[in-house]
Amino acid sequence: MKKNDVTCSACGAGFRRLELTTPPANQGEYRCPACDEVVETFDGSAFIAYRMTIQPSMKAVRA
Repeated sequence: MKKNDVTCSACGAGFRRLELTTPPANQGEYRCPACDEVVETFDGSAFIAYRMTIQPSMKAVRA
């Protein structure tokens, strides 16, 4: 299992990212729930989960 932190480039929301190489893997993309910006695109090689840890900048969300 790999753990790291990721920040949305559009609104500044922070996420904890967990990656498991065991099935089931997921394919597609993860979008920031605050601003709908694509944070990561998945290729189907791992199961990846996100948890928001830092609230987004409200100024960036409104813009």
